[in-house]
Amino acid sequence: MVNSPSSEPVTGAGSPVPVAGGRAPTRRRRPPPRLTGTATGPERPDRLLRRAGTTSQLALGGLLALSPLLGLAGLGGSPGFLIVGLLLGLPHGAVDHLVPAWLSARARPLSARVALLAAYTAVAGAGLAAFRAAPDLALVGFLVMSVVHFGTADVAFHAERDRRPVRPRAVGQLAAGAVDAVTSVLAYGGPPVVVPLALWREQVDPLLAAVAPQAPALLSDEVRTLALATVLCAVAVTAFRDVRAGRARDAVQPVLLVGLFGTVPPALAVGAYFAAWHSCRHVARLLRHDPRNTADLAAGRVGPPLRRFARQAAAPTAVALAALIALVTWPGHRADPLPATFAVLAALTLPHAVLVAWADRRGPRAATPGR
Repeated sequence: MVNSPSSEPVTGAGSPVPVAGGRAPTRRRRPPPRLTGTATGPERPDRLLRRAGTTSQLALGGLLALSPLLGLAGLGGSPGFLIVGLLLGLPHGAVDHLVPAWLSARARPLSARVALLAAYTAVAGAGLAAFRAAPDLALVGFLVMSVVHFGTADVAFHAERDRRPVRPRAVGQLAAGAVDAVTSVLAYGGPPVVVPLALWREQVDPLLAAVAPQAPALLSDEVRTLALATVLCAVAVTAFRDVRAGRARDAVQPVLLVGLFGTVPPALAVGAYFAAWHSCRHVARLLRHDPRNTADLAAGRVGPPLRRFARQAAAPTAVALAALIALVTWPGHRADPLPATFAVLAALTLPHAVLVAWADRRGPRAATPGR
């Protein structure tokens, strides 16, 4: 029995170990640590959602940069911009009936899908009936719901992009998490609704009156001022919190929204936001939730998932457009295009917001491996 011929003794877990034949023993290598997003550091953001967020931010940032030219040219005030933006964003809710199956580990039977469609249609019909029965109260309720829906959509988008839960898991984090969630929802959902109401009253009130004649009177100057101050405080708190957390790019986003809706005429600003920001980000999340897109997104292919989504959304979008056209062109009962478009979209937003809130609470089926 001889010792290792090297100048240093062979070391293991304890003292030098004698070896035979002059050969050092093979050491076992520990496997590298796994990136779990907790103890070993956060996971990389999802590539598709990161690109969607950047695209929407560049689109609205470009529009904000062009706002002085738009003002000089007198563009952006036409309600047509609002109608076009709302219609372009219509498909983002057209596949709601498929989402429960995507988030489930099992296929939904036909009867369940039919029941979901029936319930969805019934809720939308109830919303449309509310606009006919009490348009003023229905419109104010819709504005409040829009703040919540837009805000929670962005909060969920950021959480899913960063591969973290929307809601805090630990009991001790619930109180702080609730405060952060409320401020974030107001910071992202408030600017598209509250800023135009407070700063563009001369242009917004005629649009509101076309949908609900008494709605502008319900939104007094004091209500609008208080709502604007609350939203601006939420934006400041959220931006400061994101900067402290090292998310400087996220901190810019609510400030960008305030700047956009404060300087760009509301018809153009709301239409662009709905199509290029809210709908774009939601469609990106839907592409990740469809299990048939997993392989394509993992390989960096976005074209096939987008074409698949277009096929899935085509029929429901066509039905909604047909209903809208019927309201506008029906002989003897023709409706003004703007109130009709607004009423149809508001009615569809009600079940859409409920389903999206349920999906956010349930969480994605599984994270797509595409980074």
